Amino acid sequence: MRRISLRSETIERQVVLVSYGTQYLRGKIALDDWHRHGTLFNARLQFRALADNGLLADDFTLWLGILKASGATRLSLHLAAAFEAGVARADKGGAYAVVVHFPDRHQIWVVGEEQATWLSHPLFPNEEGQGYPVFPDAACYGGPIDSYWCLEDRPGQLDVPDTDWKALARAIATDLESPVPSSLAPAGPYFGPLPHDVPWAKFPLFPSSNFTSLAHRIMSTLVRMQSTFSHDTNPRNESNPYQFLDQEGAAKLTIWSRSLDSWMLEVQLRCANETRSFDLTGKNTPLARVHTAPPPRPTAADDDAEEGAKEGASSPDAPTQQSISRSNGKWGDRITFLIQVALGSLVIAFMASLVAAYPWLSVPIVAIWMFFARLMRQN
Repeated sequence: MRRISLRSETIERQVVLVSYGTQYLRGKIALDDWHRHGTLFNARLQFRALADNGLLADDFTLWLGILKASGATRLSLHLAAAFEAGVARADKGGAYAVVVHFPDRHQIWVVGEEQATWLSHPLFPNEEGQGYPVFPDAACYGGPIDSYWCLEDRPGQLDVPDTDWKALARAIATDLESPVPSSLAPAGPYFGPLPHDVPWAKFPLFPSSNFTSLAHRIMSTLVRMQSTFSHDTNPRNESNPYQFLDQEGAAKLTIWSRSLDSWMLEVQLRCANETRSFDLTGKNTPLARVHTAPPPRPTAADDDAEEGAKEGASSPDAPTQQSISRSNGKWGDRITFLIQVALGSLVIAFMASLVAAYPWLSVPIVAIWMFFARLMRQN
C-alpha cells in the first residue's frame, strides 16, 4: 500500500477532472453540467508539450473537448512513479499522472507544478537560509496553476481494475482500528471544502450514484478522522495526546497518522478512477448536485418574445381564458368590498355603543386611531 502524504487541494482538483471528465468522454454528461465545479475555483489547468513546453490547451474544457473528438474513452489518475515517469518540473507538485485511454493506446500526462527558470539564473541572488524571501512573492496572491505535460503515447490498453468498496472499507478499518465508514459520516455524497459559497457551483467531489454511495461515505469518514487528528494534536491544544505519550507511544501515533494519510490518497485515487456511474439494474443514475446552474441572461430575442406574448394576450383573437379570469376576479373584488363595508359598519356601531355607555373609552380609541394613521403616513 502506498505511504505518501499529499497536498489535498491539488489532488482534489485531479479527482474532479478525472472522474467527471471520464463521464463526459463517455457521453454521460456535458461540460455545461459540471465545468463550474467549485473545487476548480481560482485554479488554472494548463496542458503543455513536454519537449518545448508549448501551451497545448489553457483550459481543461478545451483539453477534454479535443480528447473526445480524438476518440478518448476515459481518464484515470495514478502516481507518476507507477510509470517511472518522474520529471524534474513535476516533482515539486507531487508527480501525479493522468492517463488518457484510447481504444488502442494510452497517453500519459504528468501532473506537477511549473517552476520559473529564472530561479536558476546566474544573477539570481542566492541568499538561502536568511529567514526572509529575496524578492516579494506576488504569485501567492494569485490562484494555483496545475501544469500537465504530455509525456508519451504508449501502445495497448492500460488496465485499471474496479474497486471492491466493501473489501476496501474492511481493510481500512482493520489497519486504523476504527469503524469505516463511521456512523458519524453523512449518508449523502461528499462535498469538498469550497473557496466560495456559491450554490450553483456545489457539486460532489466525484459523481454520485447509488453504486458509489459507500465510496462517498468512506471519503467522508477519512476526512473526519484527519480533521479530528489535526485538531487533537494542535500544539495549542492542552489535551494534545503527544504531551501524555512516551517516545514509543508518540512514534506509534505518528505511524498511525501516516497510515491515515496513505489511505486517504488511496481512496482519492480510486474515487477518481471509479467509472461505474450505473446502479445494479444497469440504468444510468443522474449526477447528484444540490443546485442547478444560474439562470441565463435575458437576450433581445427573449424581450421580443415577451412583448409578443403581451400583444397576443391583448389581441381580440387570443383565447378567452384570460378574460374569464379577469371577470371572475372583478366580481370577487366587489363581493369582498361589500363584506368589508358590512363588517366596518358593525364595528363602528359597536364602538359607538361603547362610547355612549362609557365616555372615557373615547380617549384610548382616538389615540389608537391617530397612532395607526401616523404610521400609515410614514409608510
